[in-house]
Amino acid sequence: MPSPKPRGRAVSPLAIYDGPALHDSLASRYSVGRILGDGNFAVVRECVCRKTREEYALKIIDKTKCRGKEHMIESEVSILRQVSHPNIVSLIEEFHTPTQLYLVMELVKGGDLFDAIASATRYTEKDASSMVRDLTSALDYLHQRSIVHRDIKPENLLVVEYPNDSKSLKLGDFGLAVEVTEPLYTVCGTPTYVAPEILNESGYGLKVDIWATGVITYILLCGFPPFVSATNNQEELFEQILRGSYEFHSPYWDDISDSARELIVQMIQVDQDKRFSAQEVLDHPWVSDDEALDRNLHLRVSHKLDLHFDTNGPQHKAAGITLMAQVTALDKEKHSLCRESEFKDPTSPPCSPRLSLFTNSSQVF
Repeated sequence: MPSPKPRGRAVSPLAIYDGPALHDSLASRYSVGRILGDGNFAVVRECVCRKTREEYALKIIDKTKCRGKEHMIESEVSILRQVSHPNIVSLIEEFHTPTQLYLVMELVKGGDLFDAIASATRYTEKDASSMVRDLTSALDYLHQRSIVHRDIKPENLLVVEYPNDSKSLKLGDFGLAVEVTEPLYTVCGTPTYVAPEILNESGYGLKVDIWATGVITYILLCGFPPFVSATNNQEELFEQILRGSYEFHSPYWDDISDSARELIVQMIQVDQDKRFSAQEVLDHPWVSDDEALDRNLHLRVSHKLDLHFDTNGPQHKAAGITLMAQVTALDKEKHSLCRESEFKDPTSPPCSPRLSLFTNSSQVF
């Protein structure tokens, strides 16, 4: 049975486009309107197909700011061209001029993973299981094609709402995604979700995505991450991750199913060889069968999410549409310069602005 179409919305009149001249074919096919978000190298605008009236997001990348780094943008776009899956944000089409790259992207308006929980009136293990299934289905598709995402986190999981009030997740932001042909060594990602083999630079591959998914699964069931430094000490956080040191704290886990805990243990394995694959996660009874409980967790989980992730803060609100512009591969490389200077020479002045490892921003450390 085909998936239901996302809930329709009335298309509001677009603001008058006031940017640089558009590609002729693009302008003939789409009405382009206001800015939805911007970054150092890209801007995202609303756009509507003139023929179908479907809404999309138009990501405009300034090639003049990318000289010498074109391969980084091409890598991201190359992966987007290859993938087509119900749980992955789609690249619709692309247009090129000598100075601009235009990417027409699927527009997902339902917010991100945390928004979905916060806006619900009832939230159970079954809901969490469905979310994990959507994410892991996308990862299984990518991993079968030897593509590792490397930045799995709630802000990159966008919510599609359907007329029957059901929801599904779509994975976005492929700025750090690469094809894996040999072990990778670049230290990158988002600190809360980064796998130990990335930190110890021992060589890593597809299963870093499973570690991050395990961390997200843990958060979905209690509202806070498994690895936390009470003093925001980066060395303490990373030591916990390297040891795989976490607990199922009482009382928050007292009424969570044994099946959910067992799955998390298999996903947050320090030893990559023992860690589940995406297919093994999909086959686990908590995901594939009916072992997820139906007890309402909403009040407790949403409260903890607010405390630990500032879900009402401006950085969280930048998720989704805005981050489509803000976290291009080049923005992430710009962040890496700050991280490298701080780690390699602690006596040197910090980059401006100084980047904290305890934000949710993606970084190449």
